[in-house]
Amino acid sequence: MALTVVSTHLYPLENAVEHHADRFELLQDGSTAIFRRGQPFYFGIKFNRQFDKTKDIVRIVLVTGPTPTPAKGTSAALIIKEKEDLIADRWDARFSSFTGSTVTVQVQIPPYAPVSVWKMIVHTARKGVAGVNQHQIDTAVYVLFNPWSPNDGVYLNDDEQLDEYVLNDNGKVWQGTYKEPKGYQWFFGQFESVVLPSVMMLLDRSSIPHQDRADPVKMARSISAITNNVDDNGLVEGKWDGSFEDGTSPFAWIGSTPIFEEFYNTQLPVKYGQCWVFSGVIVTICRALGIPCRSVTNYMSAHDTNASLTIDTYIDVNGEKLNNHPGSYTNDSCWNFHVWNDVWMTRPDLPNGYGGWQSIDGTPQETSDSMYRCGPAPVEAVRKGEVNIGFDTTFVYTEVRADMCVFKESEDGFWSRVKTIPNYVGKLIVTKKIGQEVLPEIEDMEDITELYKNPFDSPEDKMAVKKAIKVVPIAQEIYDMEDSQIEDVEFKIFDIEQIMLGESFKIAVSMHNTSSEPRSISIVLSASSILYTGTTINKLKRSEANIVLKPNQRENIHTFVKPSEYMDKMSSHSLIRITGVANVQGTEQLWSQDDDFVVQKPQLDVELDSQLQVNKQCEATFSFTNPLTVILTDCTFSMEGPGIHKVVKFRDVMPNEKHVTHKEVFTPEHDGQRTVTVSFNSKQLTDIKNTITATVLP
Repeated sequence: MALTVVSTHLYPLENAVEHHADRFELLQDGSTAIFRRGQPFYFGIKFNRQFDKTKDIVRIVLVTGPTPTPAKGTSAALIIKEKEDLIADRWDARFSSFTGSTVTVQVQIPPYAPVSVWKMIVHTARKGVAGVNQHQIDTAVYVLFNPWSPNDGVYLNDDEQLDEYVLNDNGKVWQGTYKEPKGYQWFFGQFESVVLPSVMMLLDRSSIPHQDRADPVKMARSISAITNNVDDNGLVEGKWDGSFEDGTSPFAWIGSTPIFEEFYNTQLPVKYGQCWVFSGVIVTICRALGIPCRSVTNYMSAHDTNASLTIDTYIDVNGEKLNNHPGSYTNDSCWNFHVWNDVWMTRPDLPNGYGGWQSIDGTPQETSDSMYRCGPAPVEAVRKGEVNIGFDTTFVYTEVRADMCVFKESEDGFWSRVKTIPNYVGKLIVTKKIGQEVLPEIEDMEDITELYKNPFDSPEDKMAVKKAIKVVPIAQEIYDMEDSQIEDVEFKIFDIEQIMLGESFKIAVSMHNTSSEPRSISIVLSASSILYTGTTINKLKRSEANIVLKPNQRENIHTFVKPSEYMDKMSSHSLIRITGVANVQGTEQLWSQDDDFVVQKPQLDVELDSQLQVNKQCEATFSFTNPLTVILTDCTFSMEGPGIHKVVKFRDVMPNEKHVTHKEVFTPEHDGQRTVTVSFNSKQLTDIKNTITATVLP
């Protein structure tokens, strides 16, 4: 008679340590095993009798996907033999030990195995006897990418980087402006029990067949698509119009776990996200699957809608700056910041030299091969202007290196290009520095601008621009046009230093006529509240003047904006754009300049009533002052940290109410340094945040 399997044990916790997978919470109940490809795992089989080496045959079958086949790499059948070593680059199995009726088996996973949930079946037979006994192992087997294995396409040979880009479940997403970058803590939570099952559900919704899940390039492309809900009913629904009553405001999320929990429970896209939310959940997905990943913020980020490598701006006959071309020929925009991701992998699909960091983006902006996705675009190809290499490299190149083209309307309604402002975008590109600790302010900000673009006007920069234009016909047309005019009046808009919500601010411009003749100037100063995407929400102020400057004369002009003119017209990011547009009669010189700044919001204070200790209750008090003269409605407090993911509804807050206070009791479960982020949000005032780090005693 053939052997009968009595029981099996995949040693999930013991194997996980060897596979750098021991932090996954899914392992705790024993029903799941998590292995990394490119290395072996052990498992035990208990038979109904002792194994007979001369007559008993034991085979393991591993399958994944709806129609497993060996030709597609989604099925493997291994006869277990007694031998010294396993073959490292293919499925293989050997007996490791025999103890009575129990055997221990070692199985090698090849470095090209699809990243998926696998089933294992044990087949037993006996020489000379018909029939095969089958035993399906109940344990779900997750096979992940292995950045520790030199044979895996995501191999990263640096322990510090592996600790940060694969194992760190806490980090920052950067927002604000390039003059004042602001890092917000984000809890990625890739080891939480809900994450891997949700990711597998998302991959099943996508168009990626199981055999392609072996390829990190195809997987990265698929991840950028399934993060948004367009096309494939993915994880997060994006919304930018400021009305979020039927979901959660993008500003209320401070970590990925509640998003994955909601998705897993409802099986519906989670409302709502904006670019930093898409980036945060992509880090979670990639690190969970074993792809090294980081969140990247580009300050002054171009959104080029007609693939011209330029951002086109239009000024009408009255000197008004338009949001887009009146004929809707183009709708380019310049985002204050945009957040995407870098993922680390080799690129065997490209010529040598394009492996390493690749850009992917989950924010649905433009379609790529008829789906809303972006990348992977090799960062090295972006830097060199080689926009025909990789996926969507033209789009990423333009985000970081577009020139601004200014078009002016003439009296008879014709538009002509009057000015090119080179290197208008990509002012600063950052990510979080390597290190477990989240540091205050910009101490943990790493400037990676020179990975993406060469220093402006350097020989390398000029070569990159030339290369990019060469393969984009519409760009060739634009760059063939001449900028034609005399520019002998110098203009400069004054930067606005920090202002607090409720204070006035000044729009001021300096002018200097450098010519030997008088110059007549018409100038418009304006202020608008904007979304971080650069879209105007409300026009706050407009002031017009006509001035004659004598030869070599200098003059300043200004206007004030009062709190009553902006307080109830702000976007959630509290971003204001001041703009100066001037026209010099006679020479037809046109000048236009913007300056964006963030109006500072009140601080959320956090106080703990005692020293934190494991399993001991502690009370936290959160408080702030409402700076607005209106009632705050739909109020919530969000808390996010290790072991705490909570959103609490709160009462309405009265106008100018001082010491708005909420208390929360919690019990720490683990000792060591623990970081918690708290956020207050309402319909009228959002994104009041604070992050505290405290030591929990054993």
